[in-house]
Amino acid sequence: MAEIYNLTDQELIAELTRRLDQKNASIEEVEFMTKKLLSLNEATKDAESIKDRFMSLMRSAFSNPINSLLDLADSLEDKSDLDRFSSTVKKLCLELSRLDFHFKNILAAAEIEEGKIKCVYTPIDFNAVFQSALKTFYRLIAEKNLLVVLKNNDDRDFISDKYKIYMILLNLISNACEYSYPDSKIAVSLKKRENSYEIMVEDSGEGIVALYAAQVYTRFSQFDSGKTRVYPGLGLGLSVARGFTESLDGSIDFQSEEGYTVFRVTLPQIGAVNCANYPIEEIAFDDFKKEALEL
Repeated sequence: MAEIYNLTDQELIAELTRRLDQKNASIEEVEFMTKKLLSLNEATKDAESIKDRFMSLMRSAFSNPINSLLDLADSLEDKSDLDRFSSTVKKLCLELSRLDFHFKNILAAAEIEEGKIKCVYTPIDFNAVFQSALKTFYRLIAEKNLLVVLKNNDDRDFISDKYKIYMILLNLISNACEYSYPDSKIAVSLKKRENSYEIMVEDSGEGIVALYAAQVYTRFSQFDSGKTRVYPGLGLGLSVARGFTESLDGSIDFQSEEGYTVFRVTLPQIGAVNCANYPIEEIAFDDFKKEALEL
């Protein structure tokens, strides 16, 4: 107290100001920590919610197909009824295809979540990547009698990461097939712009309800209102498409209304001189044959 009495008015004001600033700084720090704790608490709740949805979807997505596969495998032992045998083989192939698709997305989502995505840039035959992605869904395409067309104005200089482009197309085409009306058309296109490439996947389906528009890229989110879906998924596809698009320094957006939805992926042009000098390992892209629809 004696020290305060010895202070001049200016020194006293300066000391009070210093202490007030110190108090305000402490209050701000407490407020910051409180907000951080609240944010962490919300993140924890979200993580728990995602975990619950993940476990529920895993049980559904894998236990059902695996049980189906086991039953189908038992049925294959009886070859006396050739029609029934052929039908069983078709169902077996369908279930295996669905499992393969789920596993691809789980591994891709894990890679994105880890945050260590490596990109290998090579020249890409977009037509071949499209055909390979399309092949995964030919049974669903046949079942809904969909027409899927590709418009490619020029991909001779298209350089990107082949695997990521494949996964982006795989999920966008899957989404379009699931939500398209039967007997409708899906248009996939690659367009070269001035400084970018644009991949578009357009379907003629029920559209995305405005209520769900902000959630389309959320992992493990599924929209039960969909009337055109044939098979349930994991709710990972669009989040994987966005994650891989952003890893390529691109962007993804969509427009939707009743009878129309289009997803647009915009990717930067990569010059040949910037292309990573990796050996090009061709993925086995089999041609998509019309006769496959008759399997």
